[in-house]
Amino acid sequence: MLLNSFLLSVNAITSIFFMMVVGYGAKCLLHLDKDMIRRFNSLVFHTLLPLMLFYNIYTSDIRANTDFRCLGFALAALIVLFFLTWGIVKRVEPANDHRGVMIQASFRSNFLLLGFPLIRELCPGADLSTAAVLIAVVVPCYNALAVITLETFHQKEINFRKIITGIAKNPLILASAAGILVNLSGLRLPDCFANPISQLGSSASPVALLLLGAEFELHSLRVHRRNLAICTSFRLLIYPAVALTLAALLGFRGAEFAALISMFATPAAVASFSMAVQMGGNAELAACAVTTTTLLSAGTMFCWIFLFKSLGMF
Repeated sequence: MLLNSFLLSVNAITSIFFMMVVGYGAKCLLHLDKDMIRRFNSLVFHTLLPLMLFYNIYTSDIRANTDFRCLGFALAALIVLFFLTWGIVKRVEPANDHRGVMIQASFRSNFLLLGFPLIRELCPGADLSTAAVLIAVVVPCYNALAVITLETFHQKEINFRKIITGIAKNPLILASAAGILVNLSGLRLPDCFANPISQLGSSASPVALLLLGAEFELHSLRVHRRNLAICTSFRLLIYPAVALTLAALLGFRGAEFAALISMFATPAAVASFSMAVQMGGNAELAACAVTTTTLLSAGTMFCWIFLFKSLGMF
């Protein structure tokens, strides 16, 4: 089981990096400039990612028997750790375009893409209704907190009206809300709509990864090494240590605990790069944060899985 879990992590990370390398190679071979890359990124952010979110939530069984205590814990832990990160980053980093990116890379995990595969591997045959509800609720929270963070540090002074407007207009939040409403209403989309939504949504992650690789600059790792060390420590070490230890002490076990591992121990979300670019964050730092956390997570995820499997948490 542990070997399988390790191989799952390695395979997931390897496939992600392969697509990023292809994107980087395409930029070098085709001489893609930053303006062109940003235009494609806008397409992903406003079209492909929202369709992916909508379809994933729309097809989730969020009416099933769900552990809402686990959901409450996940949201509470996320909010507390988010504000803790906000306070620390604001004290140690003076540049606003870096602050928003660092906070987002710290609290926003790749739960949407890696959650279900990891849970299925850790708990074969388990009921995934709690994981489906977690994704349906946590992903919109990720997006709302990201908008608040990036909008706050993008402006010279806090403009609550603009923050609220940014949340209301954010395509990822709108897609999440639409997915939840359609799911709960019981409405089933005809195949002529559901199939193209599924096909376009499934292309979001590969295209986003290609653009992430194209945006990446090798020298950026050296330039941003201090800030990368901070947000990587939060994302891969501090968040998992605090949240998963509390979850174990509170008695969460089985598929619910595996869902919390996939939420708190996975690398920074690929979508965080797209959102940072669209909302005035430092694109180089955002790309490096996703790249670095993804690379290092192969080792850290195995360590967390090994530790809590040994303790009988799942």
